[in-house]
Amino acid sequence: MNRLSLVLLLAILGWFQLSAQEFSGGFRAGINFATIRGPLEMSDSGNDLEEYKMSTGFHVGATANLKFNDYFGLRAELLYSQKGADYNYTGESFWILRTEDDARIYATGNRNTALSITNSYIDIPFMAVGRFGRVELSGGVNLGILVSSRGSGELTFSGQTAAGSTVDPFTIALEFNYFDDALRRTDANDVELRDLDGKTVVIPKTLGVNYQDLESNEKLFRPIDLGLIGGLAFYLNQGLYVGLRVNYGLSDLTRTERDVSRKELDDSNNFIFREDKDRNLTLQASVGFSF
Repeated sequence: MNRLSLVLLLAILGWFQLSAQEFSGGFRAGINFATIRGPLEMSDSGNDLEEYKMSTGFHVGATANLKFNDYFGLRAELLYSQKGADYNYTGESFWILRTEDDARIYATGNRNTALSITNSYIDIPFMAVGRFGRVELSGGVNLGILVSSRGSGELTFSGQTAAGSTVDPFTIALEFNYFDDALRRTDANDVELRDLDGKTVVIPKTLGVNYQDLESNEKLFRPIDLGLIGGLAFYLNQGLYVGLRVNYGLSDLTRTERDVSRKELDDSNNFIFREDKDRNLTLQASVGFSF
């Protein structure tokens, strides 16, 4: 009889605890300040050849809250979030020139690249939330699903071929769609012709992302990004709040078989693949409302 009473008491307490939980929804939107963190290529003198700077984007989406008491709860969100970086490469490099009959001429010299990368994700963060008056602290994990990946910018190269011909500076517009697996060097009608090493070479005025002859057909950026998140929010009233959040990726963004060195080729003029880890780092400034 005592055991039955204990079970009934626990069941009643559990029912009251469940009924005390509050479900609510909301939304949040704001600005992203994003970059990519990882090892940088260095010149022979030890200077950085690469640089990743903060780029701006936005995030917007819905929130779902489970409140256990006045101080603690759980939150899940579904967000569209733009990440990426402003990428620069300046210094020693190479270029593979193509003749009209598609033969290769190798050149070394200097490359200057400015590329704005925008990776768009569906972010699904899960967080524990602590509320202390008007101040709210949150922390948890984030699952990002890549839905779009693009880059735009330009590249300038100058140098010398292996046979000693001077390669005067040329500039190429970069229009990258990282989801496009097709090998696209250029529109055939949008090229510059030059005489180098006694041959006519074709220099495209615009390049797509997959102009390099790589055996892998995989995309450069991986489709899943796992990360840690932490945030601070201040409530202006019962529902309206402003907040800051940090999202640090734990997953390697790039596939080794697509991530090649821009500094040099190996002794057989083959690409050198970079076995490093690149991670997302995103700062979010938000305005939100909880119903």
